[in-house]
Amino acid sequence: MARLFTIISSFAVLLLLSDVGMAVETAPIALGDLGTAVETAPKAAVGDANVKRFCAETPYPDVCADMIARYDDECKGADDKKLAGMAALTTATLLLKASADASPGVQKQRYPDLTKADEECFETCYKELTNGGEKLDNLCTSKEGSDDIGMAQLPEIRSFIKENNGAHAQWNCDRCRPANDKKTPDDVSKKNDAEKAMAVLDVLVNKVTK
Repeated sequence: MARLFTIISSFAVLLLLSDVGMAVETAPIALGDLGTAVETAPKAAVGDANVKRFCAETPYPDVCADMIARYDDECKGADDKKLAGMAALTTATLLLKASADASPGVQKQRYPDLTKADEECFETCYKELTNGGEKLDNLCTSKEGSDDIGMAQLPEIRSFIKENNGAHAQWNCDRCRPANDKKTPDDVSKKNDAEKAMAVLDVLVNKVTK
């Protein structure tokens, strides 16, 4: 139940910060580009030599370390497979956070001049992000049903990533934005937190499942 509690806690914090509109002021800036989904994560593991070594070959080493740092107690002394499982769980959380931002209703409130075609595009993007996040989240539970942090189905996660890479999946909704809004950074912009996390996870999972 630790995994489920962690995800529920993350979304509770996100909703609270969203309601008061003070995410930046009230949450410690611990994760740079990773966003408010994991900004309150402890930083102890970031300085851990084992985590740094594990993340060194990823496209975003600092992002990678922060993805694992949020599971501070669990990552201490964990082997590479468990560290990859923790990164997978963070990635699933970020995909689901991005999917919430991709909702046509949210985007319509943000940009009242969205066309019908834009709304339909965001609807498709929302479904893709949601399906991806839910699928990955399910794979973060062991085949035996254990939801302990880090006990992920890594070969299946590797297949999931490979399938999406083959389909040229985009973990952003930049294609749906009006041209003048493409420079506005948020959770569905190009190179958003979820997209970076997926790029990191791709390297980590391939590293531990060879």
